[in-house]
Amino acid sequence: MQHTVARTSAIVLVGLLSACRENPKPTVPAARYLAIWAGPQEYKEGNKVMTPAGPSFVAIIDADTTSASYGSLVTSVPIGDMAMMAHHTEYVFPPGGVVFADDYMAGKAFLIDLRDPKTPKRIGVLEGVPGFEKPHSFRRLANDHVIATLQYGNGMKPGNPGGIAEFDANGKLIRRASSADSSMPGAHIRNYGVEVLPAIDRMITTSAPMDTEHTANTVQLWRLSDFKLLKTVTMPKVANDSIDQDPFEVRALPDGKSVMLDSYLCGMYHVTIDNDTPRIDLVNALRSPPQTGCSVPVIVGRYWLVPVAYGNRVVSFDISDPAHVKQVAELATDSTFKPHWLSADPGSDRIVMVGQDDGEPRVTIIRLDQATGALTWDDRFHDGDKSKHGVSFTRTDWPHGKEGHVMPHGALFVSSPRP
Repeated sequence: MQHTVARTSAIVLVGLLSACRENPKPTVPAARYLAIWAGPQEYKEGNKVMTPAGPSFVAIIDADTTSASYGSLVTSVPIGDMAMMAHHTEYVFPPGGVVFADDYMAGKAFLIDLRDPKTPKRIGVLEGVPGFEKPHSFRRLANDHVIATLQYGNGMKPGNPGGIAEFDANGKLIRRASSADSSMPGAHIRNYGVEVLPAIDRMITTSAPMDTEHTANTVQLWRLSDFKLLKTVTMPKVANDSIDQDPFEVRALPDGKSVMLDSYLCGMYHVTIDNDTPRIDLVNALRSPPQTGCSVPVIVGRYWLVPVAYGNRVVSFDISDPAHVKQVAELATDSTFKPHWLSADPGSDRIVMVGQDDGEPRVTIIRLDQATGALTWDDRFHDGDKSKHGVSFTRTDWPHGKEGHVMPHGALFVSSPRP
């Protein structure tokens, strides 16, 4: 009898430990605010291209689930001078509370102080990078410096390859390097995504265009400590398929030595490093039309979540075995919303999702079941129109003034900054 009790207790204990592993409790409080980077952008009205004028701005939304005003607009504050394309922010809210955000078409990036989310402030502009143009994506380092990808050079090299730059926390340029590679002369390398692997002193960048240009479909490996370009690798081709085109975003895996990568045409890749040569393995794919527009993903626990703009859905994959990735769930949107940007709240099960610029301007929240990978809508997060999920940015009156045809893009849950 005692053996049976002991055995039963052990089974219960193992079960409890497994449950804890499956549903880890957040180590930080749930975020109370959402910061949305937005601005007026060109749009079509019949056969005409309309160009509204106004500043880029940060909008703050109440994200406190205990609040009666959950989902309501708290404030909006102008940041840029005259918006051309409010685009990427950092993907993760930085500990210091100051976020880098770019206006891609203007070729500028701004430092936004969100230490008091109710009163955002512009506190600086990123220094220009001699020889390069158009900062795009950002990745924060442990020393509070930021790596930025740069889409273009200055036109002096064949193919006009872009590059990378490092800035300190105040936006001062520390160093820069070109993506030009003598092994691929004239390659049109347009640096897009970036991920750092500090445990092995490496960094990975991708190449994808911001327009209809046909560019090099490459992945580049760098030494993080001195910005030395170690290897440029072309994405592996699949016969009679274009899934390799536009390698888009990269996210580090828990091993600290490899990454997951998605192409805009919805290939899912595991990238490992062998003797300073990236090995790129296609581990899953969304192939049924119109499964294109795989964009800004997020890794939460053992799940890789990917928004699919032209499939009007977000998909979750189990990546516990990165070499054998399995799709486990998906969540469909309506046809007007084209999912593009995801960012997680470290203190809850919530993921903010923002649409692509050619779809409806809306910010939504979905929830991830970390035990199963299932995705559901946060039905409490909405504006006055309860027939649709989320908060619409189709409005002209904002707390800071009037704006025309506003598009949200970068979005972050705002955590409490460090003292």
